[in-house]
Amino acid sequence: MSNSDPTGGLLLGIGAGLLVFYRGFRQFREYKLVSDTPRINIRSVPMGFVHVRGKAEPSTILTSPVSKTPCCFYRVEIEHWKREDRGGSWQHWCTDADGYKFYLSDGTGRILVDAHSAEYDLPQVIERKVNSENPGSMLSSEGASDADLLSYVNTARVHSMLGTASTWLEKKLDQKLEQQPGSLDPRKEQGMLALKEFLHAIPDVQKTGNLRMEALERVMNASGPLADPEREARRQQALERLRMMGGVKAVPELQAELEPKPASGEFRLREYVILPGQEYFVSGTCSENRETQDSSDRNVILKGENEPTFLISSKPDVQVIGSGLRASSLKMVFGGAALTLVCLGILLVHLHMF
Repeated sequence: MSNSDPTGGLLLGIGAGLLVFYRGFRQFREYKLVSDTPRINIRSVPMGFVHVRGKAEPSTILTSPVSKTPCCFYRVEIEHWKREDRGGSWQHWCTDADGYKFYLSDGTGRILVDAHSAEYDLPQVIERKVNSENPGSMLSSEGASDADLLSYVNTARVHSMLGTASTWLEKKLDQKLEQQPGSLDPRKEQGMLALKEFLHAIPDVQKTGNLRMEALERVMNASGPLADPEREARRQQALERLRMMGGVKAVPELQAELEPKPASGEFRLREYVILPGQEYFVSGTCSENRETQDSSDRNVILKGENEPTFLISSKPDVQVIGSGLRASSLKMVFGGAALTLVCLGILLVHLHMF
């Protein structure tokens, strides 16, 4: 096979077309689900898939890393410029998303929303390009400086990987809790919930340099006391060490290692945020909140186990359903089919089979 043989490229094109075609059908299914589900008042939200709209009301506000915008939740898409022989192209580096659960209120009531794992249809707040070979400095009113962004790029990648791993483990714990509702020993169930809390805090270690150990201590307390005296003694020793440690700030060498190092290369960052007081359209699964603190957060909207559709958008409902999901899904279906057929036709002609 010569270097000019297009067979490999055509096979890749067929594969890419089929993948786009499949994703288009999945998105069309999402469009049908959202469009067929009537919007209801938050006060009347049942368990299961729901479709609501209301204003974001955060219990805690954080600052976004690129534009320095006070928000409930942020998502940053980071791309890296990869140089090639005849130019280059932007390659995906990572996606960093962070924030706190927030309430959605429509005047009839309010409900908690866990924005992690959602699909977002939000306006872009800012786009920044930064190059380690020619770093500049931005005014604080315009967002983070170039030096801060280069440090953030590496932090975001590690944060994204840690978040993915902890989310996977949390999902496994949720499945176990849902498969055995009410049948678990109360101490064991509390231990699993404490472990979830501990896993959720892991991605914040690199950003804050501080991970409190109370949740891990509760996990270990839930496992005891043990019948074996030697094992129980070791468990008590471990608990005592945890109490003395308190958190990772008690280990200065570790904290120094967690300091972000500036990234090398050219990067493009696009930021999207959920703003306090702004109205949002949310389609997701209403479920019992296992981490409830009081009667106001007994339920939470999140990505469901059986129904993965979870959309958060700042657009009007009609615009989301009509020009958003539907148009996008149809483009993917027809575009994927066209790409597959064109590449297949060229391949058949090239192989003298047509």
